[in-house]
Amino acid sequence: MWHIKNLDVLNMHPMLQEVAEAVKKRFGLNIITDGLRPGDEGVHGTTPLRGVDLRCRDKLIGKHIETWVNMRWQYDPKRPKKQCCWCHDTGRGLHLHFQVHPSTIRISWK
Repeated sequence: MWHIKNLDVLNMHPMLQEVAEAVKKRFGLNIITDGLRPGDEGVHGTTPLRGVDLRCRDKLIGKHIETWVNMRWQYDPKRPKKQCCWCHDTGRGLHLHFQVHPSTIRISWK
């Protein structure tokens, strides 16, 4: 796991970097538990990186952040059920998974 202060070093997709920076600024989360997985066929295996996981040990806070992100970014307008963020435990600990698509958009909010 990495404690990254400058997210530029991860070669993230610009929209993923925008989401991660917003979460870092708003909630202070900056411990990355998973990033690039060479050979991964999903968002963790893309260049630039389109998927990253951040540590979150509190499910209530994690669900709040999940809602906050998904109200502000839409993963793919053609697939509205897909999300940019979700809080889950895949058996290796609770964390926030963030992902973007080349069509991800920022939703206007006040």
